[in-house]
Amino acid sequence: MSHNNDSDDDWSETQSVDSCEAYISFESIRDPSTQLEEAVSFSWPGIYHCREDGSTEEEEVQQQQQEDRVLRKITISTLLEEDDLAPLFGGCQWAGTRLWGAAVRAIQYIAGHLEMDESNNSGSSGTKFELSSSGDNKTTLLELGCGLGVPGMIYHMLGSNVVLTDQEDILTQLEKNVEDNFPSTVISNEESSLDSTFAKQHYIRAMPLSWSRKGVNSLLKQLQLSKEGFDIVLNCDCVFEPLYGESWHLLNETIDELLKVNPKCVVVSSMERRGPADGIDLFIDEMKEMEYVKSVEKVYYEERRNIEIYVTRGFEK
Repeated sequence: MSHNNDSDDDWSETQSVDSCEAYISFESIRDPSTQLEEAVSFSWPGIYHCREDGSTEEEEVQQQQQEDRVLRKITISTLLEEDDLAPLFGGCQWAGTRLWGAAVRAIQYIAGHLEMDESNNSGSSGTKFELSSSGDNKTTLLELGCGLGVPGMIYHMLGSNVVLTDQEDILTQLEKNVEDNFPSTVISNEESSLDSTFAKQHYIRAMPLSWSRKGVNSLLKQLQLSKEGFDIVLNCDCVFEPLYGESWHLLNETIDELLKVNPKCVVVSSMERRGPADGIDLFIDEMKEMEYVKSVEKVYYEERRNIEIYVTRGFEK
């Protein structure tokens, strides 16, 4: 499945003045003959290609002094396999092949790269991201409804262990993109060893997850994280009733269960408002009443794209 230029929400121009696109050097890759999109590429400020030609560190430094460093570029296919296409274009599958502004702002926020001044005129707090210490271990991040998985991939590039999750019917695309871009740190679902996740100190993994308490507990058990849970749980543009219905009820159940397992977990929800019937207010109101949720705080608002970021915390012991 390919895409054309019709949607204003798509980032279709190679050269863009939009701050989201410009920040990650976003590029849409198109078939020259049809001009249909086949993939997207992006890079993250400060993350460069590592040399893999056997050069010593001193030689590498000398060479880097002689030439400009090249940012590492991630290329992600946006083509769904034929078997994954929904009956006459299901919106959930299509949305899973798009990179949305809320996803870029979310990873900027978590990585500490987001200017918070714009929050002051919205009633939000402008609070910078803070994470409870994860000890000597790498920070772990779970992305829910990840689609292309761009925020999780970037956070993995920044040094964290990441599990990307989405519906099973778009997982083929997600797994391939992860394997193609992170061959040395990816853990394939075909690996049978229960200890495979922990055998790699730095890992990224794509797994299916149907939102529910039972589903997320099964995932944690499979990952051997039933006691620890995750440090960060991220969801980007997962609430939009015209497309997803009231699935936000299940999203809240999943978030609540993750806070039950790890009350120190920080849940980041980044969403673009698309009208009064988008369901976001209902989602946030219900989240505040969940059993293991202590607080829900709006920490960021961007007027131009109408993006809001909320941080949810549990009852830390």
